[in-house]
Amino acid sequence: MAKQRITIEDVAREAGVSRQTVTRAMKDMAEISPKTRERVLEAAKTLGYRPSRFASNLASSQRSHAIGLVIASFRNPYYTELAAEVLDVATARGWQVVVCSREQGTDLELIATLAGQVDAIFGYFVAPDQAALAAAAQGVPVVMFERTAAVPGLHSVDLDFERGIEALLAELRDRGASRFGLIESDAASDPNPYQPTQRRRAYEKLAGPGSLDAIVIAEESMRGGADGFQRLWDSTPGLDAVLVFNDLMAMGAVHGAHTLGVSIPDDVRVVGIDGLSLGSVTTPSLSTLSIDRLAVAKAAADIVDALLEAPDAGPRDSIIRTVTPQPLWRESA
Repeated sequence: MAKQRITIEDVAREAGVSRQTVTRAMKDMAEISPKTRERVLEAAKTLGYRPSRFASNLASSQRSHAIGLVIASFRNPYYTELAAEVLDVATARGWQVVVCSREQGTDLELIATLAGQVDAIFGYFVAPDQAALAAAAQGVPVVMFERTAAVPGLHSVDLDFERGIEALLAELRDRGASRFGLIESDAASDPNPYQPTQRRRAYEKLAGPGSLDAIVIAEESMRGGADGFQRLWDSTPGLDAVLVFNDLMAMGAVHGAHTLGVSIPDDVRVVGIDGLSLGSVTTPSLSTLSIDRLAVAKAAADIVDALLEAPDAGPRDSIIRTVTPQPLWRESA
C-alpha cells in the first residue's frame, strides 16, 4: 500500500498556521516573519512534504501548462489520431504536449519521468497497482483512458463498451446476424499475463451463451487479425458476425477472410472497434464501434480544468468522465 502523500493542509496543521501562510513560506514571500517561515519549513521537512509541481506551476500565470500523453503504441493509427485530438484541445487552451509511448518504458518509468516535466498526465496505463501509479506521479494528476480510477490523484475517462456493444449487437441482430464470434487482443497487462479486456467482458455479457465459445485471442496487429479470423472460421461453423478488438485487427480479419475465399458481408459480417478514418477506404469499408476521440480528449482536459480550481489541495478524489462508443455502419456489416 503506497503511503498517503503529505499535503499542504498537513503542513499547515503541523505548523499551526493557515494554508496561505504555508504557500507564502514555501515561495519565500515577504508577507510573513522569518520566525513563521522557519517554523513552516521545519514542519514541511519533518513531514516530508514535497510541493506539487502542478500546484506551483498553475499559480504562475506566466507559465504555459504542459501535458504528458502516454499512448500504447505509435504503430496503431488509433493512438496517433487520439494524439492529434489531444494536441488540438491542448492548443486551444494554450497548453504544450509531450507525447511518448509504452514502447519506451514501463508505466511507472514513464509517469515518473513525465512528472518532473509536466503539470498533468493523460494516457493508457496497464500496471495493476493504481497506488503505485499515483506514487510515481509525485502529486501530478494522472488521467487514465479506458480504466476506472480508484485512487486519489488518479482520474479517468472511461469508455462505456457495454452500452456501445449492446447497441452494436442489437443492430447486427436486426440485420439478420445470430451467431457471433470475437477476436480478442493478446495484449498483456504489465507485468501480469493476459487478462480479459473490457471489450471482451462486455461481449461475453451481451452476445449470448451460444457465442461464448466463439472467441479467439490473437496478436494485436493486422497479421494477428488475419490469423484470428482463420482460426475462428475453422472452429465455428455457422458464424455470421465477427466483432474484432480494434480496427487494425479487423482489417487483418477482412484480409484473412479474402484469403479463405469468404465473402464479406455476404458470408459473414466483420465489425471493428475504434472508428479509424482509414476504415472508410478499405475494401469493403469497415463497420466499427466508433470511439469519439475528440470527446475523450475534451473530457480529459475538462478534468484538468476542474483541478485548476484548487491547485494546492493535494491529491483529489478521483474525477471520472464517461464516453460511450457508437456504431458506425459501413460496407463490412
